[in-house]
Amino acid sequence: MRHGKFCPPFNINIMKYLPLKVIIFCIILPPILHLATIQSLEKYLKKIFIAEIENIYTGDTRLLFDGNLSVKDAVNNNIDNYLQKNKLIPWGVKLNVLVITKSGAIIYPSFEEEDSLTPPSRKQIASENFAILSEGLNLQIDIFLERSSVLVISIFSTYIMLSLLTLSYLYRRGAMKAKMEEKHREEELSRMIEIEKENQKRMNMLTEDKTILANEFKRIKNILEDSKVTTLKNEEGMIEEIISLEEKIKNIHDLYDEQQEENMELKEIIGKYEKGEFKTRKQKEKGSKQVTKRFTSLYKSISFHNRAILGFADLTDDMQIKAEEIIHKMEIDSNLVKVKRKVLLKKNPEAVFEIPFSYNGRIYFSKGKDGKVNILSIGTKNTQEKDLAFIDSI
Repeated sequence: MRHGKFCPPFNINIMKYLPLKVIIFCIILPPILHLATIQSLEKYLKKIFIAEIENIYTGDTRLLFDGNLSVKDAVNNNIDNYLQKNKLIPWGVKLNVLVITKSGAIIYPSFEEEDSLTPPSRKQIASENFAILSEGLNLQIDIFLERSSVLVISIFSTYIMLSLLTLSYLYRRGAMKAKMEEKHREEELSRMIEIEKENQKRMNMLTEDKTILANEFKRIKNILEDSKVTTLKNEEGMIEEIISLEEKIKNIHDLYDEQQEENMELKEIIGKYEKGEFKTRKQKEKGSKQVTKRFTSLYKSISFHNRAILGFADLTDDMQIKAEEIIHKMEIDSNLVKVKRKVLLKKNPEAVFEIPFSYNGRIYFSKGKDGKVNILSIGTKNTQEKDLAFIDSI
């Protein structure tokens, strides 16, 4: 199956470079930003509408003071015209406008009133207008955006698109890093396989040399047995040649054994590369820095030697979990952990104790005069001799 240019194939290694918290953040952030934007936009538009309506809702006051138009009609006409011409209304902006006098009389919106038999004169209208304007008008606006409107959907779609673009960029970058890491691992694996082939070739050559020398040794030995009547000088010369050949055979045996050991080591390293368990120095340093940072923040009453940090970083995930369970107990109370033995050291007189974990794991620690736990080393049974030698040298 072919993948698009901008959509790399999914690889589990990509998740190392695309943390779960980033994915959750990109999922949660658009709704939060959407709600915050809608609320902020409603507040902003409310201020704009209040300022604009206050400027136009009374219109030309000369018409009001002349009695040509009542305040109520002027306000209703001006506000209705403003709302009809406003370009944001079709986009889902809803306005509830209320204009009242100080005494509580509603000016806008207007309600149908029964027509009086005698319409008021211009003088009466002018007098009423003057009284209302002298008393003052109170403008109240409630604004909200319809959640199914084009404007609201466009804002939400924009945030969703930005979130998807961010995830897409992070995914492509993670895919590129994972691809480079995989390529490096494959190159290293190929190099190891080539070295194994070269060593195997050398072993075959040594085997052939060994066979040739063994046949030569046989031939000379037979000649020696058939020539017992020769002179002592010739006999001594042949004995020296036999000794020389035996030394050569011994050297070839030693070389053959060394090549076998080296070949076995290479097979182990290749196996680790094939399982993806071989860590680079950069990864180990990064892992030890993360362990140091986490231990410093979590375990305040315990001090960790740098060798303990490096040893913890080299453990497998299961052994790290078991080791940290013991460290957590020591943080609460060092008497909660079961000590296997007290380590006897030659040079270091300090009391050092050993705690086993996960069958093969070992933790070595000591206590200061103040009772504070100092973890000196963390390792396995395979590193036990080196760990004890290191502790003895402190």
